[in-house]
Amino acid sequence: MPTAASKGEILDFRSPYTQQQQDFRAAVRAWLIQHFPRDLKIPPDGSPLDAENQAKVKTFRRLLGEKGWLAPSWPRELGGGGLTSGLDVVLMEEMRRMPLPSMGDNNRWVPAMMVWGTDEQKERFIPACLKGESITWQCFNEPGSGSDFASVSTHAVPEDGGWIINGEKAFITGRFDPDYLITLANTGKDRPRRMNLGVFMVDANSPGLEIRNMRLLMGSERRVRFDNVFVPDDCRIGPPYQGWEIAMSVIEAERGGVAFRISEDGTIESIYQYLRDQRNDQ
Repeated sequence: MPTAASKGEILDFRSPYTQQQQDFRAAVRAWLIQHFPRDLKIPPDGSPLDAENQAKVKTFRRLLGEKGWLAPSWPRELGGGGLTSGLDVVLMEEMRRMPLPSMGDNNRWVPAMMVWGTDEQKERFIPACLKGESITWQCFNEPGSGSDFASVSTHAVPEDGGWIINGEKAFITGRFDPDYLITLANTGKDRPRRMNLGVFMVDANSPGLEIRNMRLLMGSERRVRFDNVFVPDDCRIGPPYQGWEIAMSVIEAERGGVAFRISEDGTIESIYQYLRDQRNDQ
């Protein structure tokens, strides 16, 4: 039996929206039009923004954070928006219309902090992130081991009141200068693999910490060198030898629980047009 598609009709895979979602979309779109920095200049090669444009994005981030829109489905008491998933999707669709560099990877460590952090750490780090007041880089990968986190050579040695970190992190795509670096380091070189790692929240202004820009064929990356960087013990997340579990919980949020939403009339519509063109060419 002929199908609708075989008759030349186009199947509509777009989700229907409720009136509440449509009203919310109109409100979000109006707000974004009013507050988005239209004179923002973003390098097309993926390189970091200059100081002027970073300031514009950070101001916009703080405005988003005030509304809870940097973490729209998180509880309001943590700095989130408290939105239902249906409204969260609409917000992400409208945000994707804006020519902004990605900002979502800044908060993927938050679920790990909720599980492994102390009450003081949660209060100190999470609200500032979700309100757009701070930026955190994920510093797990290294030049020699890539994403093989069990083989990290960056090491942290206990010191009175904290730890001394030495090593280098690579393949960081942050386009905004950080306030903190969530860093995976070897805390016990004589311990078994995966039982010798710790995770630290490092102040980006710490003495001995150097951030460099590296030009690549497909854009650029940031690298971080730690040269006897002291990190207070109250900035270590979780037990000193359970960094593997903590890092995996960050990666789970990054790769398993986070996805880009696409606008119904953006990417999907371009796919429709491509298929129409292919059919017409046959």
